[in-house]
Amino acid sequence: MKPYQTHLFEGKIITPGFLSLEPIFVYENKRYLNFLNLDCLYRKNNEYLRETAKTSIESEGIASSQGSLSDLQRIMSEIKRFESLLLFPDEISAFFAIFSICGPETAYFVDYETSASVNAVLQHRHVQYYNHNDLDQLTNLMSAEKGKVIIIDGLYEWIGSISPANELVKIARDNECIIIVNEINSFGLVGRDGRGFIDLFNLYDQINIEIGSFSKFLGGFGCYVGTKKYLINKIKENITNIHKPLPQFMVAVNCAALEFIKQGKLSKNITEKLWKHSRYSISRLKQLGFKTSSETPIVVISFNNDEEAEELKKRLLLEQVIVARNKERIRVCLSVEHSKDDIDYCIGKFELIGKELGIIHQ
Repeated sequence: MKPYQTHLFEGKIITPGFLSLEPIFVYENKRYLNFLNLDCLYRKNNEYLRETAKTSIESEGIASSQGSLSDLQRIMSEIKRFESLLLFPDEISAFFAIFSICGPETAYFVDYETSASVNAVLQHRHVQYYNHNDLDQLTNLMSAEKGKVIIIDGLYEWIGSISPANELVKIARDNECIIIVNEINSFGLVGRDGRGFIDLFNLYDQINIEIGSFSKFLGGFGCYVGTKKYLINKIKENITNIHKPLPQFMVAVNCAALEFIKQGKLSKNITEKLWKHSRYSISRLKQLGFKTSSETPIVVISFNNDEEAEELKKRLLLEQVIVARNKERIRVCLSVEHSKDDIDYCIGKFELIGKELGIIHQ
């Protein structure tokens, strides 16, 4: 690898905290391609959702949604087939509420590639980590425990692939394990019209609790927990004094966002474009010699070490291509706003810099 030259970057690097959320933006007369955001379908700036929020605020103000979740409950019951739900402002609050009904001796089986929010909430609890590529290991781990809860992720945000959910659920059921499924990174993106990986694998009758996000791919607000009514009531008992409802306009936007799923045919062309670009990008990167096991519009490339990934990320930024990095991995989140020319430009820079650094060969 060529040595990192500090002077090349002085005064030229944009601090990520000040980046635009737009997939494409202009800064100091330069056009940047932004591949940081997981909002692949670009719904956070959707005009229909903006108008829904505006109308709700104008008619009701910033009112609490306490006791007025009936519309959201009805639509989600049609889409996700669970009896009842609770809304939370973020993932941490939602996972905290779920785990509040588990006893102190519970053993939690957590994928090494799970969401950071799961690990944050489960600190100081009895956690057994499993590798979803080693199902025998998971079986052996479960056989040694009594009270068991497994968290099964739908889409690994730092791999870009969908989990082997059927196999994981079978092992969990065979070992009398409570199954919590994590749709945070999959609801709105995978499955029929975005119904999630539970729908993709038809696991509705196999799981106990699910958690998902309205904000990542639907352009809405907060997270939901869906399950049987008696479990929702049990969760409510544990969080009565700390659970704060979302404002009514946020609930209204979530209901509007769910129409994208219910009326899936309206966005079919957009979705097909996104997945077509995904397949093309992954194929081209593999052809060039980059390592990726991704199979979704969240494309993750693995490198030999952290330094190699960091150097490539910095060189890409100088070429107006913005990506995320986590240790030895770089993530490229494709958006429907990115054209094929944009993707070709990005991949071209990966190729050029990859050859300069000796990551790929001529």
